[in-house]
Amino acid sequence: MKNLILVILLVGLSCSKVNEFPAANEFYISDKAFRGHVSFSQLSSVSGFRIQLNDHNGRMIDHKIFRYKPYRFDTADVDQDGSTDIIVGLIKPTHFDPIESKRLFILQIKDNHIIPMWLGSKVCQELVDFKTSSNGHIVTLEQTTKGNFAIGDYFWQSFGLALDNYQYNEISLSDAKQIFNN
Repeated sequence: MKNLILVILLVGLSCSKVNEFPAANEFYISDKAFRGHVSFSQLSSVSGFRIQLNDHNGRMIDHKIFRYKPYRFDTADVDQDGSTDIIVGLIKPTHFDPIESKRLFILQIKDNHIIPMWLGSKVCQELVDFKTSSNGHIVTLEQTTKGNFAIGDYFWQSFGLALDNYQYNEISLSDAKQIFNN
């Protein structure tokens, strides 16, 4: 019975965001590499979304289309190089993990182009949500293998994200959501 309730809670947590386009979908960037806006828009004819770079005058200078469902967008200087990176949460299968799950992509803005920096297939445990911190770290809400939840703190390490630590581990969903959302 406890597992059934947990499954219902998880389905409710993930489904409420799956079919909605993320509310935060435009970010102003002003750093050494780029000054302008990055915006995300839902594709009307097919499943997916478009990322668009507009310069400070509003002119589109690059765009990319992803054929997957997004659940969150954010920006941060993940690799601490002085340039803002684009962080995209999307729902998709991968070659090595064919189950449709929440994934994390990090994109760079380089020479006015959007280029992949890290197309992550997984973090340490099952990703539920993420946010960025002021130091460029990515904070995750993850479901543990025991069915509880953890709050992870990831940092950039040469080629990808590395877990610094779990700030909280094996806690309830309600506690995890409260901590994560504050």
